Amino acid sequence: MLKNISKLEIKIGEKTYQFLCDMDCPLHEVKESLFQFIKYVGQIEDKIKEQQEAQKSQEDAKSVVEPIVEQVQEAKAE
Repeated sequence: MLKNISKLEIKIGEKTYQFLCDMDCPLHEVKESLFQFIKYVGQIEDKIKEQQEAQKSQEDAKSVVEPIVEQVQEAKAE
């Protein structure tokens, strides 16, 4: 089956980005679909940020524990 489509294409840097849809799509639905894509990308960014914060918290917790261990070892040596 052959089908006509509309293609929106933009080049940013060296990468090309494309959006495809049926030619007869109402503009409000095209706009809504773009909003949904943006929402999805935002959710991915939020998850990455949460993972980075959790990793930073773990690293901070390790750095707090290490000096205490060193102090105990120094006290035993004396």
